Amino acid sequence: MGVYHADALVIRSREYGESDRLLTLFSREYGKIQAIAKGVRKPKSRQRAGAQLFTYAEYLIHKGKTLDTINQVSSKESFPHLWADLDMSMAATAMAELLDVATIPGQPHPELFTLIFSSLFLVETCDPALVQSAYTLKLMTQLGYRPRFMECAECGQKIQGERHLFSPESGGVVCRTCQAQAGTPIIGRWVSGGSLGLMRQLLQGDLEKINRLRWNEWMKKEILDTLQFFCEQTLDKRLKSWSMGSRLVNVGQNPSGKDDPNHERNVVDRTGEN
Repeated sequence: MGVYHADALVIRSREYGESDRLLTLFSREYGKIQAIAKGVRKPKSRQRAGAQLFTYAEYLIHKGKTLDTINQVSSKESFPHLWADLDMSMAATAMAELLDVATIPGQPHPELFTLIFSSLFLVETCDPALVQSAYTLKLMTQLGYRPRFMECAECGQKIQGERHLFSPESGGVVCRTCQAQAGTPIIGRWVSGGSLGLMRQLLQGDLEKINRLRWNEWMKKEILDTLQFFCEQTLDKRLKSWSMGSRLVNVGQNPSGKDDPNHERNVVDRTGEN
């Protein structure tokens, strides 16, 4: 296949050489694609718009030995609302980064293309962080990492109580009995029952209906931090844009709304609560 067409979304764009950009595209037909957009950093380049982050376009791509080259671009959607609002931009960037980190080139995932494409529109009418959370749970589920929130991931018993240990390695919440019987400490993160309940709804519900759900600022931070921990531990890769967003949203705030100087995002809880 010397030349091929791909309807794709730009999920990463970075400088390459003096005037080029290396694009990471995600298409319905081919999955993730890496290709060079030559000369697009020049002011008069006709393909400049097609190299911008979150652009959805039809690309004519030449297959190369190491990297493909974009020969022609026909833009279809640029999602202008993402650039007009910081919360929307942060959520979109986090979703694109997770998609990039979680997939490898050349493996089609049409369901993931539909998921991110729909989510980029949805952040305009719904809480962007809520969309980001639902997107994350659905993406991880599509990739085979569906977390267990309602029953213990170790023994299958129904979870009860107001605070629970969530362990990515175990695949979900671990009950107190299994924690006590574990030969080695279970690495996880303590999560409130309310946050677990909302994550269950986000996982099981329709993406288009999440605007019916409500959360407070503490739950928002707890859920985003828990999902970042879940993804990073499961995929064994750091999510840089998520860390930046976490520092901007209610950093160091406890349930009472007061600043907690002892709070640290990267602390890993073990079997004992802090």
